[in-house]
Amino acid sequence: MPASAGTTRTVLLDTNVFVAAVKHPRGETASLRLILGLLRRDEVRLVGNVYWIEELLRYAEEFHSETAAWLISAVLDRTRIVEVAASFVRISARYVRTPDLADVVHAATCLQERAILVSNDRHFDRIRDEGVLDVWSIADAIRAL
Repeated sequence: MPASAGTTRTVLLDTNVFVAAVKHPRGETASLRLILGLLRRDEVRLVGNVYWIEELLRYAEEFHSETAAWLISAVLDRTRIVEVAASFVRISARYVRTPDLADVVHAATCLQERAILVSNDRHFDRIRDEGVLDVWSIADAIRAL
């Protein structure tokens, strides 16, 4: 049983979840409902890192919407920001092959915190397929959470 499968689950929402949630500000997407549901659940802990915050803020500026600003603010309020140990970054880098260091650090955050990574990013397929990390697609997360 994965470490995050007990009564409390720890989750890192990749920024592509936010993009899917706020891309169409007038519509309520399944991704938006997922995030809102997670914000209401005490048994879910959210984690992130400094790269994750930078990405979120960049998307908040890019989308220029009240929904994006509110959603990111609400998520940041509920998220514990962690400093990731170099040893977890090194392990993650063996499996996550991308020029984007943020993706490596996101996976490392999940390794360190025993968290589930929710992402539709294909860069995480290998670390998931090798059984190193629980990576759920957005659709998987909607079904499970």
